[in-house]
Amino acid sequence: MRALNYPIDGIELDVQMSADGALVLYHDRTLFRLGAGRKRIADLTFSQLQQLDWGGWFHPDFSREPLMTLDQLLPLLNRGPRLLIEIKSHPSEQTSGHAYRLTEKVISMVTRPQYSAYQDRLLILSFDARALSMVHRLAPQLNLVLNLTGLEPPEVVFKNDFLWAIDVAISKLTEPLVKMARNRDYKIMTYTCNGPRQVAKAMRLGIDAIISDRPGWLTKYLGRKQLHQQF
Repeated sequence: MRALNYPIDGIELDVQMSADGALVLYHDRTLFRLGAGRKRIADLTFSQLQQLDWGGWFHPDFSREPLMTLDQLLPLLNRGPRLLIEIKSHPSEQTSGHAYRLTEKVISMVTRPQYSAYQDRLLILSFDARALSMVHRLAPQLNLVLNLTGLEPPEVVFKNDFLWAIDVAISKLTEPLVKMARNRDYKIMTYTCNGPRQVAKAMRLGIDAIISDRPGWLTKYLGRKQLHQQF
C-alpha cells in the first residue's frame, strides 16, 4: 500500500460485507463508479465482486486492481501504523441485521490471537453508535470512535460513555463541540482535510488526528509548518 511510504501515524479504511459474508475494503455506498449501477457490496457474492474492475475508474494504470479483503490487510499491523477500521452501516442494513453481522465478523477477525499484541494500534470507527456499542460488548479493550457529520445533537453524541474519540467533519467542527469532547476526555479527530485552510482550522482547534485523502501533501505541509514554527 502506497500510504505506508509516507510518515503517517495511521491508515483509515472502510469495511463492508458481501452477500456471502466476505469482509472487503470499499468506501462508497454503491458500486456505481465500477459500472455496477446502484448495487451495493451486500448485494453481490465475493465471487461476483471479484469480477469487477476495482482500479480502472481511478486511473488506467490501476485497471484490474484486485479487491482487497480485511484478512489481507490485518498483517500490516506488524509494520507499525495504526489501522482505523470504519464499519459501514447503511440504514437498510441496520434494519436487516446485515450491519451487525458485519460488526460481529470484523471483531471476531481483529481479535484473533495473532493480533493480540497489536490491539492498541486498532481503532474501530462507525457512524452507527449501536454498532460501536456492540463492539464494546464484544471487545472492550478496543478504542472506539464515533464518526459525526457535526449535525448531531450533543445529547446524542455524549451519551456514549464507551467512546475513545469522536471524528467530526472539518466543515462542522466547532470550538464548543471540541470543548464538550475535552470535558469528557474524548480524543478528537477530523475528516477530510485536503487543503491548507482545513488543516489550519484543525490545528487551531487542537485536534488530535487529521484524516486526509492526500497523505503525501499533508505530511510535507505539516513538515514545513513545523520548520516555520521552529524558526
